[in-house]
Amino acid sequence: MSADWLQLLSTARHGAPEDQAPARSPFQRDYDRVLFSGAFRRLADKTQVFPLPYDDHVHSRLTHSLEVASIGRSLGTLVGGRVLARDPKLAARLDARDFGDCVAAACLAHDLGNPPFGHVGEDAIKEFFGKLLKSLDEAKHPLASELSARQRADLEQFEGNAQTLRIVTRLERPSIGGGLQLTNATLGALVKYPCTSLVAHKKAPEKGAKKPGLFDSEIPAWVAVANALGLPRANDDQWQRHPLAFLTEAADDIAYLLLDWEDGRRLKQVPEPVFLEMLAPFCKDDPRCPDLAPEAGDYTSRMDRADQLRAIAVNTLVHDAADSFDQVCDGILAGTYVDELKATMKHRQAMNDLQGQCVKRCYQARDVLKMELAGAEAIQGLLTVFVNGILEPGSLRGTHLAKLYPSQFPRAGALAPLTPYEQLQRLTDHISGMTDHYAVRLYRELRGMRYPGGRD
Repeated sequence: MSADWLQLLSTARHGAPEDQAPARSPFQRDYDRVLFSGAFRRLADKTQVFPLPYDDHVHSRLTHSLEVASIGRSLGTLVGGRVLARDPKLAARLDARDFGDCVAAACLAHDLGNPPFGHVGEDAIKEFFGKLLKSLDEAKHPLASELSARQRADLEQFEGNAQTLRIVTRLERPSIGGGLQLTNATLGALVKYPCTSLVAHKKAPEKGAKKPGLFDSEIPAWVAVANALGLPRANDDQWQRHPLAFLTEAADDIAYLLLDWEDGRRLKQVPEPVFLEMLAPFCKDDPRCPDLAPEAGDYTSRMDRADQLRAIAVNTLVHDAADSFDQVCDGILAGTYVDELKATMKHRQAMNDLQGQCVKRCYQARDVLKMELAGAEAIQGLLTVFVNGILEPGSLRGTHLAKLYPSQFPRAGALAPLTPYEQLQRLTDHISGMTDHYAVRLYRELRGMRYPGGRD
């Protein structure tokens, strides 16, 4: 086990030689590289659950990611301490904080690839390419016929998790190669679903393959990372998950459940009695648990109570997840445990119940659905405009659009140097990298619904 963990926590950097910074560990440097990236800053204007909220206290993808990273650091440090306590020789080489800092860095980066308007943005891109490629097939257009099965699935099953790996290994700092040049261990902990779109498209039962985590374009980068970490390849399209990826996934589960629920209460989508009822299973056994009577206290004290309950619930679930990891650790290291940690957690039923309530009261709230429809309209409208520019290169529209394409498109020779897959993928890079407000504004400008420069 010692040799496995030493390899799994490899500090070698993808795309760069390993270097030293005495003031910070390699994993702390990973965290900082993500924190200071442009992709991370854009998360401030990307939807978590409630698009374009009027309340500034509601979570964006940026605040969500920061909180997932905090939970991940606690969970990783707790698990690391337990792993090292069982192996004194390993404890002489590693510190529990190495586990925590690695998970924190992966958690901070985990949503970088999410498009505008959250999961509906992903669905809008999938639906658009599904219809586009079908129509191009009927017309026998080379833009579709030259795509491999895996490349086609990448577009039809577009996934923010796979886009995240593309960002950190390629799109950020492209001039130096290797993207952010994170450590192999952080990249391993980041990829929750180490499989391609072909495997995920088959609805594989393993939780580690429920979504695509690897685009065809990033397979060479991932092969290098997986080999460095000793992660075996199950087949051409799937690898064994990194053990710390289970912790990244659990930290995300804990954060979005509790904090989406908290946002729903703040926006009055969740009545106070229901809010308290669903949090009670995570808090009632803690001696710090406040009075759970719905009418207790004034408005300010009830807001304070909500904060306290969230803190207690996070603590409860962090320890629960660590216990779950202990139970299945041998199976995780052997590659035989393929479920989520949540499946073996003590509070799994309460978590499932809370998720059901989040779907009903938050994710399907009328205002959320209306804003998501508007966001989907903007995303698909932008894709239509830019794809038409590719399909009509000599037209007035195509000529103008070619000049508006972002810098990742070569200017000389228009789009000729790029393969069809590269052309379409770079469009998804551009669209998915937009913020909510920018996507809506650009859509309105290109459709003639708003004049550029803020003129009405």
